[in-house]
Amino acid sequence: MGFEAQESAEVASAAPVVAQRIAEVLGAEKATVTMASPDGLSVDFTTRKTLLSWELEGRIVVTPLAQGSHIGLVLNTHHNRPAAALDGVKNAKSAKKLIDRITAGL
Repeated sequence: MGFEAQESAEVASAAPVVAQRIAEVLGAEKATVTMASPDGLSVDFTTRKTLLSWELEGRIVVTPLAQGSHIGLVLNTHHNRPAAALDGVKNAKSAKKLIDRITAGL
């Protein structure tokens, strides 16, 4: 069973501006960055555990375009957590909310 959720968006902002916005949003969400490229265009992270959900693992990749940037986001259930029947739905909802938070500030 796959619980991976993918979201993407194209924005008019330059890649470094998008990378800064991603860092701000992940910080506000209290996510733990587990790996980041030096330019911030590729970030692996883990969301925090809450009262109602386990952690999620994610990757965000920013690709510069001629007019702006493409943001690709993948979220999945943390590898050390048990899977549940509704994880796919929950992960898709979480991915959509996160991409919306990132693009809202651009």
